Amino acid sequence: MYKDELSIFIPNSFLSESKDLKIRTYKVGILGRALAIFQADNVIIYNDDNVKNEDGEMDGEFIAEILNYMNTPQYLRKKAFPIRSELKHVGILPPLRTPHHPINSQPDVGDYRQGFTVKRNKKGTYVDIGMDKLAFCKEQLSVKRIFDFKITKIAKKEVIVTPDKPDDVYWGYNVISSTKSLKNSLKLIKPDLVVETTRYGDYINSIFDELKSKLNESKSIAILFGGPYSSIQEDVSNPNWDLFKLNTIPGQGTETVRSEEAVVATLSLFNCMRF
Repeated sequence: MYKDELSIFIPNSFLSESKDLKIRTYKVGILGRALAIFQADNVIIYNDDNVKNEDGEMDGEFIAEILNYMNTPQYLRKKAFPIRSELKHVGILPPLRTPHHPINSQPDVGDYRQGFTVKRNKKGTYVDIGMDKLAFCKEQLSVKRIFDFKITKIAKKEVIVTPDKPDDVYWGYNVISSTKSLKNSLKLIKPDLVVETTRYGDYINSIFDELKSKLNESKSIAILFGGPYSSIQEDVSNPNWDLFKLNTIPGQGTETVRSEEAVVATLSLFNCMRF
């Protein structure tokens, strides 16, 4: 686990060049795996106002839906995601295999699980945590929602859970859909360090020590990615955060770098600096 909070900003134009549903699903799958591998805490989908981004709002909703689907444990997906045409190709998505996606269907007391709230009464809420019977939480929670729980009792007649999540393992990412511009979306998480990825930024090796020092001082880090049509055009400078404009793929061998490729390349470098 890292001491800082890492937020990744993706434009809703991320899929604008891909029209085939299977390919679109696959591309988001690459993104989801990268977020989990490098332990991102938040992924924020912001509005790219490029004139070519005609379907940005719908695409943003699709990206969020697929990322949320990936982040949800397999045993909850049928309940949390009704059958929809947009989810036709989710079978090709790679599993995250993170700690909140347990393989063991029979947990022990003290284990943490994500659960789907099924129904509630005056005494509390019944929760599906992937066992052969519903668990019970002695708190009244919103139904048809996913929450984090700790198992406090397992008996023949009942399984008792309490809202809680571990703080010593990676527990997935939060998906935030924003209809706002990039700069206004940044205000949602209030970072103290912002890294704008661009082909025209400083080569990472030229400012490596300075950037690593800033990373060590920061509690909230935001890494920004542009869309397929251009680099980030908006001025995101703000006195409330330090801003670096960075080229994380110096000397690239291809004319262009796809957004999902840039995410993997960039997060792998930052993983080395944060670890």
